[in-house]
Amino acid sequence: MKKLQLFLSSIFIILCFGGAQVAFSQTDDYTVKPIIPENQTNKDLGYFDITLGAGKEQTLQVELSNNTEQEMKIDLALSSAATNINGLVVYEPTEIEADRSLKYNLKDYVTSPRIVTLAPLTRQKIDIKVKMPNESFDGQIAGGITFSKEGQNDKKADSEGITVKNTYSYTIALLMKQNENEVSPDLKLTKISPGQINGRNVINVNLQNSKMAYINTMNVKATIKGITNSDIAYSYSNPMMQMAPNTNFDLPMPTSNQSAATRVSEPLKAGKYRLQLIVNARTDSQGKYEAKVDDKNERYKYQWTFDQEFTISDNQAQKLNDSDPTVKKEKDWTWLLFILGLMLIILFFILIIWKRRKKSQREEEEKQVLREKIEAQEKIIDDLNKK
Repeated sequence: MKKLQLFLSSIFIILCFGGAQVAFSQTDDYTVKPIIPENQTNKDLGYFDITLGAGKEQTLQVELSNNTEQEMKIDLALSSAATNINGLVVYEPTEIEADRSLKYNLKDYVTSPRIVTLAPLTRQKIDIKVKMPNESFDGQIAGGITFSKEGQNDKKADSEGITVKNTYSYTIALLMKQNENEVSPDLKLTKISPGQINGRNVINVNLQNSKMAYINTMNVKATIKGITNSDIAYSYSNPMMQMAPNTNFDLPMPTSNQSAATRVSEPLKAGKYRLQLIVNARTDSQGKYEAKVDDKNERYKYQWTFDQEFTISDNQAQKLNDSDPTVKKEKDWTWLLFILGLMLIILFFILIIWKRRKKSQREEEEKQVLREKIEAQEKIIDDLNKK
């Protein structure tokens, strides 16, 4: 899991400040540059982080440059921020379903051109219009604006928020707030269920951030122990996760360590389990909570602990094990038992038939002996009568 996270991180250019991540840059073909407004929280940031009053409207600008000698069309897409299975915030369009706590979806309060046509070797500023909700609130609306060469952004990130981004696609984060009032995040454990990631068995632990605030520097430590089978124990830890406001994600816990030599995993077992989960967040030297990270003690402002039992059914375990190619398949003796049973039934009937034939043969022999005795007696009587 950590290797996958590092791989994804190497694909994107990530800027972090105040909870935002953004991927935008320059290609040989075109550039994307945000024009930072006066009401920007920090003018050194390479993305939009604006403060705007309730019901107010504003026009943001992005400068696009066509560096080629051919006309170019750029697609624009708006999206609300999401959290993927690696605990990374994504701002580009995905198929991740919006969390039920999301009251203000950025797409409903921002308008932009659908397609921009750039003449050869030209620069053009485009308008991004934003309108703050009429209702007053504390916290942030988070999302992003994705730019891609027409025809180059056909594939969205999947429901897990994972995709290899096209070389010609870039996303500028857009954060909007009405004030500087701090909002405390609230983490909830909503569901535990077995599943698969890339065809491999996992136990998904769904975490929800129901507030309009980022959960930064999340340090997650989890253990799952078998209750039905006390020999089973799984563990997971990640000290650098993050959640966007009003989002949820499935934290996948691997259920076995694959052998490098055999590439075979132990099957998922049915039964009762117990999850114990500790999540610390927001590093703070004066924080109330302490946790160890890389053999160092780190202090955090927030901490959530969860202790919950759950059950994996026989049907769930069997279905997942059958579809996981790395799981060591247990031998199915059903067919052999069926054949043995069938052979026993056949042998039983053969024995009955044999016994009946033996009985019939014995009866026939006894009748033959009786007939011979009778014939002998009759002969003796005939001989006596002749004398």
